Amino acid sequence: MLHTGLRRSDAVRLGWKHLTKDGFVITTKKSQGHVELCIPVHADLARYIAECPKDGPAFIATMYGRARSEKAFSAWISEAAADADLPPKSSPHGVRKAACRRLAEAGCTALEIMSITGHTDIREIERYCRAAERKGLAATAMTKLQAGFDIKLPNPPRQLGKSARKSLKSLVAKADWRSRQESNLQPSE
Repeated sequence: MLHTGLRRSDAVRLGWKHLTKDGFVITTKKSQGHVELCIPVHADLARYIAECPKDGPAFIATMYGRARSEKAFSAWISEAAADADLPPKSSPHGVRKAACRRLAEAGCTALEIMSITGHTDIREIERYCRAAERKGLAATAMTKLQAGFDIKLPNPPRQLGKSARKSLKSLVAKADWRSRQESNLQPSE
């Protein structure tokens, strides 16, 4: 679930039959209908599924080789979370939320995340992404802003203002310029 972002109902069905050269192709079951997803296989998940039996009904199976039910899968995840001293009431949905958050922290857009998880409402993704690491996102945003407004001057700085016809004028010299403490947006008196 952490590498696919699937709902528990889809995660328990995922198996070899869904694997193509492009990744997992699975139709998710939603209350609003069905959404077909093509999810590339993460390298960590590829190592795990390589060990799964090729004739099994799904990758997530019981010790007897049968597919787990949604309810049994939820109980299994909750027990494993309790054994790992994770917060009480940990569930498969928390793993799905963590997958969304990790995608957001990796710099994925909401639409990219939706293409992995099958969400159809961007508001859902925004809710999952609130926990994204804000400091990293702020640094990324500022880098994009700076790159987007980099102005390359046509002549080198040492030649600027050398022509009598096109001399440089300072903004500070203008009488109507004011500091940031005063509003530059309001007309001067």
